Amino acid sequence: MKIGVVIDSACDLPRSYIDKYGLSILPIRLHFGDELFVDERDPQATMRFYQRYLANKETEAETEPPSPDEIKKLFLDKLVLEYDRVLVITLSKSRSLTFENATQASYGVMNEYKGVREKNGIDRPFAMRVLDSKTLFTGQAVLIHETLKMIRKENLPLEKLRPEIEALSENVYGYLIPEDLHYVYHRARTKGDRSVSWLSFKLGSALDMKPIIQMNRGESEAIKKIQGFDSAVSVLLDDTMEKIRNDELKTNTICMSYAGNPEVIKKHPKYMELARLTKKHGIETMLAVMSTTAGINVGPGSFSLAYIKKE
Repeated sequence: MKIGVVIDSACDLPRSYIDKYGLSILPIRLHFGDELFVDERDPQATMRFYQRYLANKETEAETEPPSPDEIKKLFLDKLVLEYDRVLVITLSKSRSLTFENATQASYGVMNEYKGVREKNGIDRPFAMRVLDSKTLFTGQAVLIHETLKMIRKENLPLEKLRPEIEALSENVYGYLIPEDLHYVYHRARTKGDRSVSWLSFKLGSALDMKPIIQMNRGESEAIKKIQGFDSAVSVLLDDTMEKIRNDELKTNTICMSYAGNPEVIKKHPKYMELARLTKKHGIETMLAVMSTTAGINVGPGSFSLAYIKKE
């Protein structure tokens, strides 16, 4: 039985990882005035995007999730022929319509897959499940990574895999530090994020205060406000290292992303310290270019980190 995993393009996994494990992507479209950008997790295209578009704060930008018909077509044209079971793990449904659209598409897929497979000489049944990650960006990345580990090592059937993933999703903690509050206040608010109020935006912009925004179980809140971006990153990485030392992580994976060249983060002194500590404790880390979809809402220069905590 071959199980496939589908992500949306806001999942902050490195492109090399996506290719290595054959993950399928539901691309999210980004509209900039009359121009269209399709986010397919291409890091070079994303870097060009950051340089060209995001520096202009006045650019009107909107995201558009794949429609039910587009998702259904991907399955019937490709995925039902390549896999016997497919898991679709989406961005939090509190922030995106991808979960709802994929769920709607699944009804059509399950009604029509049999004829498609029979025409191609496949007589085995097919099944798909759509799961809400309840998180964003690197949070989705760490959940996907743990899902793939379960598929590879434990070979769980879909019926048992789904509750395991849902249980893990409850304890995914994702963090975001925006470099410029303009994007979170003006753009992310259109997606339901109210982590930065008007007063916090004004005061934060004037005093260079950066919020550390936490996402868990579909809800986000600013848990700390630190003066200066580098200082805020230091605080988040210090907090993460403290959790490692206290054995608070449920899994041995930490995912990170940066809306720009990841070398900027790699040179941060606290990142180097984290790298030494995670190596000592056998914890795997991944650092990716933040997705274009994330960048449009939180802005260039933003940093994200996620892990799964013990209950």
